[in-house]
Amino acid sequence: MFDLGLYLNYDPSHLLWLGIDPVAALKPYVDRIPHAQAKDAQLDPRARDRYGFFGRAVRRADGWDSGWWRYRVPGLGDVDWRRIVDTLYEGGFTGVLSVEHEDPVWSGDVRRVTQGLEIAHRTLRPLIVG
Repeated sequence: MFDLGLYLNYDPSHLLWLGIDPVAALKPYVDRIPHAQAKDAQLDPRARDRYGFFGRAVRRADGWDSGWWRYRVPGLGDVDWRRIVDTLYEGGFTGVLSVEHEDPVWSGDVRRVTQGLEIAHRTLRPLIVG
C-alpha cells in the first residue's frame, strides 16, 4: 500500500472496539498519517459478555446500537487522548486532527451538536501544540 503512495487516515475509535491498542497500532505508522480523526468510543465489557463481539443482533431499534459499544465525542469514551496525541507528535505528525462527531448523546439538534463539539474542544485543545 505504501509503495503505491497511499497514506493512512487514523481513527482510534474503531481500533478500540476491535480490541486493538490504538497507541501500539499507531506507533509504526505515524510517518504515514497525514490525517487523524478524533472520535472516541465507549465500551461496556459486561454487555459484550452478553451480546458477544458482533453485538446485539435482534431487537435493534437503532442500527448503530451494538449493545456493548458506542461512538462518543473525544473525552467521553475510553480512548486515551493524551497518549494518542503524544504518540502522534513523538512520531513527527504535522497533519490534521479533526473531530468526527457521531456521538448519539450529543446529537439531535444544533445546540446539542455544538455542546458535543465544545466537549471535544475542551478535551483536545490542551494537548495540541500551536
